[in-house]
Amino acid sequence: MTGVSHMIPFVVAGGILLAVSVMLYGKGAVPDAATDPNLKKLFDIGVAGLTLMVPFLAAYIGYSIAERSALAPCAIGAWVGNSFGAGFFGALIAGLIGGIVVHYLKKIPVHKVLRSVMPIFVIPIVGTFITAGIMMWGLGEPIGALTSSLTQWLQGMQQGSIVLLAVIMGLMLAFDMGGPLTKSLMRSC
Repeated sequence: MTGVSHMIPFVVAGGILLAVSVMLYGKGAVPDAATDPNLKKLFDIGVAGLTLMVPFLAAYIGYSIAERSALAPCAIGAWVGNSFGAGFFGALIAGLIGGIVVHYLKKIPVHKVLRSVMPIFVIPIVGTFITAGIMMWGLGEPIGALTSSLTQWLQGMQQGSIVLLAVIMGLMLAFDMGGPLTKSLMRSC
């Protein structure tokens, strides 16, 4: 879970700055730009940190598979997926797809004249096109719909039986022992 460890600073910085701006505003809401522009700017910085969390998660998942060449394809693929509301699941998928695509692109034999431009030019462009294309025209919307329905379902469970919700959460936690399913569960609750 290389991606998660690299994502944590974004979550911490973005979350703390966002929370401080809301706390200092004193009304328990998003600071109003008209009444307190500096707190609104601090809030926006926090939102930026949390927004960057998703692409960096995907980038470092891809990095763990195919090293540096996978950073851009995975981050851009996750950003595209996030535009459909794919969020954490979209980042996981984009990171895996981009990492695998770049891994295999690196194995393509090329003439020695082209070897120097492959990792800095060809692989990032082709990898980004394939990864972002899959997220744009294939998986982005379904993953976004899945994420939305899972979030709504879990939030609906909070209204119902707390025991049933606890059992479902326990099963999800036990299923992958702190992996991506657990992290998405904690994000939605």
